[in-house]
Amino acid sequence: MAETQNKLPISVDVQVSLSKAQVATGTDMTIMCLCTPNVDFLHGNRFGLYMTADSFNKICTSGDSVWWAGNAFFSKTKRPNQIAVGRVYESDQPAYLLSGGLVVDNLASISDGAFTITIDGTAATISSLDFTGATSVEDVASVINTALSTSGTCTVYKGNIIIKSATTGASSTISYAGTPGSGTDVSALLGLTEATGAAYADGYVHGTIADELQAIADAATAGGYFFYGWVLDSSYRDTADQLEAAAWVNGRSFRAVGAYCTNNPNAYNPASTANNGYTAMNNGWNTASFTYDDNAQVYPDISYLANFLAVDYNTANSTIAGKFKDADGIPAANFPDIETNVQTLKNRRINTITGIVGQTLKYFREGVQSGSAWSTDGWVNVCNFIAELEIAILNVFLRSKKVPYTQDGQNLLIAAASKICNKYKNNGSFADRIEEDQTSETGIKIIPACQIDIQDLGATTAAQRAAHIGTPLTITVQDAGWMGSIAINVDVES
Repeated sequence: MAETQNKLPISVDVQVSLSKAQVATGTDMTIMCLCTPNVDFLHGNRFGLYMTADSFNKICTSGDSVWWAGNAFFSKTKRPNQIAVGRVYESDQPAYLLSGGLVVDNLASISDGAFTITIDGTAATISSLDFTGATSVEDVASVINTALSTSGTCTVYKGNIIIKSATTGASSTISYAGTPGSGTDVSALLGLTEATGAAYADGYVHGTIADELQAIADAATAGGYFFYGWVLDSSYRDTADQLEAAAWVNGRSFRAVGAYCTNNPNAYNPASTANNGYTAMNNGWNTASFTYDDNAQVYPDISYLANFLAVDYNTANSTIAGKFKDADGIPAANFPDIETNVQTLKNRRINTITGIVGQTLKYFREGVQSGSAWSTDGWVNVCNFIAELEIAILNVFLRSKKVPYTQDGQNLLIAAASKICNKYKNNGSFADRIEEDQTSETGIKIIPACQIDIQDLGATTAAQRAAHIGTPLTITVQDAGWMGSIAINVDVES
């Protein structure tokens, strides 16, 4: 006999759903991007990320400029987890259709293969494809290449076939492959359809070096990445393109840092200003750090920047100065008159690598940016601080029902900012500053590492309220700084 039931579950009248509050994630400020024309990337997929030397070396040839860049990065004892490589195009590119993969054996019995494709606006049927003698992907590509005639080419790209238009630039277009009206349809067997994973891109119009770097940055953003650090292939050293790239990076302000190398001996010649490092200093580019080296192969700029991008800002006393850091495998630069030459570099805010007489060590000096206001660590630290601060404030808005024009509303913002300020005091970016003060009983005053001020609620204007503009925060921070030299006085008393 069934038990009498007189109770309903709560869910009949109370329906509960569980969700997590929306939260913005922090910006990854550890990735540097090597920008180079010397990698075989397609313009539809113009950057790659590499965590190991083995994976990196697959995109270059031992001894070429890209290999030396990878060697500088992966030789570092302390470095970020990965490095990005972005392709710079120096000529217009053709439209292409890249196969999603094919099995040669599946084509072995086909002597009348065909598919349709539209290249540069002209629809064509590629037919009479005889694959009976094909034993490799290269054989398959050769058969198609012959049939394409003058409309395009077919070759092998990283194990797959790729069809390219015979034209380049904006007018160069292509489509997926389709089903022909006659012959054996091989469009899918060749992996040239959308359904089989083919990828296509219309032609590309290359631009200036600044345009190319912007395109790399845009591609990274579209892929869910952010490139904070920027370095250039050695082929751009001491060129107008290097300066143009540095100017573009500088335009990104606190969202970027650029490291560059100069091999031009004018860098340490006080009688000459014909050097990109001098120009960067003269222009006051805060995002730029230039390093002189007499070796045209090595990448001291990558080695130098990797030191800062490897800092863990979540750890106490983790920030570093740029001076006296190991060059990790990159030899010291050679100078005709080292003391005089290094002093000139210092005056021009150009870093270099030197050794010490009687010692085997070698290290970076001077640890500065081209802009006179910044050491490299100071710039990178404050960029990371701003990146974390803006996310912390954004999350106040995302997590709160609303942030009202009240003391409680202001306290939400102040609390979020205070948390980041305390973090950056703890990691060594900022520190309380002690200054002389004759009006104080102790003769000194202590300026807090971080001071947060917010506009008084009574000063809020009607226009602010109508536009829902919050009461502005002003945050004053004291750079912890660092000692890079010292005078020692020895008094001998008899």
